Amino acid sequence: MKKIKMVFVVMVGSVLAWSNLPYHYCNEKAAVYASRHAARGSRSMCAWYVVRAMWRGGCPIGLIPAYAYDKTLPQMGFKEISLDGYQPKIGDISVLPKNEKSHFGHIAIYDGKQWVSDFKQKSIYPGIAYRSVGSYRIYRATNGWHWKHVWTSPADWYSWIESLVKGYKKIKF
Repeated sequence: MKKIKMVFVVMVGSVLAWSNLPYHYCNEKAAVYASRHAARGSRSMCAWYVVRAMWRGGCPIGLIPAYAYDKTLPQMGFKEISLDGYQPKIGDISVLPKNEKSHFGHIAIYDGKQWVSDFKQKSIYPGIAYRSVGSYRIYRATNGWHWKHVWTSPADWYSWIESLVKGYKKIKF
């Protein structure tokens, strides 16, 4: 019984410590990391690459399907930017919805010259399938911004798992 109580205390303490860590986000660090670590072509791992860049910038965000960041980023304190007269800034993050070709959607970060995900893109759209759909959202954090810890809803988990299953069926290993 003592071991169970000790494990419980350690777990609760870890969660409380984790949710109060003083992370301060830096757009430039995230963008530079993404640009330096981008592959030559798509590896179908945009979320993994962008999440790693965001971690480097100071935002300990979790890995979920790319399209789902349109809910998670605003909850963490990122501001959605209007597309009317939009001019990209270093560190802006684009989130594209899932479509027939990709059940995961797409996410990329602007490095000051171009959009970068798992590769350096020619435009905000990583390919024809996204260009034809045409919709996307842009999110921005101010430098020095302190992230908000987010507990996601189990209702979201179901759609994420469903997307992962559908998406992985299309990937050839």
